[in-house]
Amino acid sequence: MSASVGGRLEEVEPKRSLFGPDYLRLAALVIVAVAVHGWLVSHTALTARDSLGFARQALCFETPSAAPPNEDGRSKNTIDHIRASEHPPGYPLAIWAVYKVLGLVSDAPIADRALLAAQIANVLAAILLVIPTYLIGRMLFSQNVGFAAALLFQVLPVPARITSDGLTEGVYLLASAVAVALAVRAVTVPRISSFLLCGLAIGGAYLVRPEGLVIAAGPGAIALWMGLTRRWPRDLALGRCAALLVGVGLIAVPYMALIGKLTNKPSGQELQNPFAPPRPIVHDGNTAIAAAPSGPLFAAWWNDDRDVGKSQTVWGVKAVGKEVSKGANYVVWPLALFASLALRRRFGNETGLWVLVAVAVCNLALLLYLAARVGYVSERHTLLLTLLACQFAAAGLPLLAAAIGQILPRVERLGVRVTAASLLVMLVAASLPFALKPMHPNREGHKHAGKWLATNMKSDEAIVDPFCWAAWYAGRTLYRPSDYNPRVSRATYIVLENTSATPHSRLPVLPEAKALATQPGARVVYHWPENVPAEKALVHVVKVGGE
Repeated sequence: MSASVGGRLEEVEPKRSLFGPDYLRLAALVIVAVAVHGWLVSHTALTARDSLGFARQALCFETPSAAPPNEDGRSKNTIDHIRASEHPPGYPLAIWAVYKVLGLVSDAPIADRALLAAQIANVLAAILLVIPTYLIGRMLFSQNVGFAAALLFQVLPVPARITSDGLTEGVYLLASAVAVALAVRAVTVPRISSFLLCGLAIGGAYLVRPEGLVIAAGPGAIALWMGLTRRWPRDLALGRCAALLVGVGLIAVPYMALIGKLTNKPSGQELQNPFAPPRPIVHDGNTAIAAAPSGPLFAAWWNDDRDVGKSQTVWGVKAVGKEVSKGANYVVWPLALFASLALRRRFGNETGLWVLVAVAVCNLALLLYLAARVGYVSERHTLLLTLLACQFAAAGLPLLAAAIGQILPRVERLGVRVTAASLLVMLVAASLPFALKPMHPNREGHKHAGKWLATNMKSDEAIVDPFCWAAWYAGRTLYRPSDYNPRVSRATYIVLENTSATPHSRLPVLPEAKALATQPGARVVYHWPENVPAEKALVHVVKVGGE
């Protein structure tokens, strides 16, 4: 860049946004993220059940004709799969890209490789997430706050584990955090181009999860408010809002036009019809007794039978509060609220802070509506809230350290000084033992059952697997959810857990599977662990019919 100064052509050094200390902090964060997620991936017995659907969609992108044909008998293409899929294509496309790369270096079976690709796609995004998370804290507070916020989010148990599984959260949070960072930048240094870029990032988040559109409410509401209060010229405020909407539309509208609606997800469609009667909800895991290593269920469900007579709205508020607290490991939100109160004077002049508040409020409102309307909320849904809360929690650490020093002056007289760094170390140390527990060890038997079925099942035999994993590893559901057809099957294999109740929730096929397993001639043909008697095994494969 050059400029004419005093009649001479002078070289003006471009303004740098990042410096050496920033890169050192980012390098440290990447190292921690790689270590945490690498450990969890290497200690995963099985991925989450939802990962099967995402991996299946990616495989259908790879080989569209392998899936069942359209109703008119025509083979499906990639566009058909995108149009018919319940989920947006962003995350499956990321899985497909990783799957293609894995194919160059691995000869593992398709079932294993596709699920590993789902995990790696999620993990890579989660590692890259440290960059926008750090930048948000740096823009709003300081380098140290950005570092603490990014570090804290990476080691919290729920975010660390969910972004290491075969789920959408890593890719969704990366797109969302980039959008929030661009929104903070846009309202702090307002330009049309900044709002356009923010809108493009929001559109990208929508292509992963439809609720990504909610992020637009943050910068959009602030731009409108600044225009109404004449802190910005009104024409410029409207132009910036228009640029935001154009950016969102450039990415989101083509997908909306393809599917003919806002989203294909049943819960999303139900949220768009607030006056229609809600669907009945029965949770078959409410009396479940989880196996020792399985831990609690990761969601709250309204049960029409169990919760009869209760207010679903009140239940929804309690459920959201519970899941939000769990997602933030219970301590982050109190610390974030403490920091918000202590820093309340800054809100009057720093519009960037309002972006985080507006996005958090809109996201929380959506969760409350989801719980009250659909009767379901998961800690997975709360991770964006946790990410935003980590920014304020990190900003509150030095304030809390100073408050402790004032309240307990004798501690410092003894030579023990409470600092923000020491509090951060304590939070990280308290989080890691829970974050680094092996992933889903109670499900390992389903993978072994699937491997056995892949070797022993014949092409004219069917499988009924209410848990889904064994059928996947048997290679029978790679391109379709189920291939069970009793009219053309010579024999049927049923996969069951050998417990009085199952720790898994929402298994509509389970009653049918149990009924099939009680038919005359049904017998256990495989069990896991293999070195224990069948009656003490965790997983049974029951065969009905055949030889």
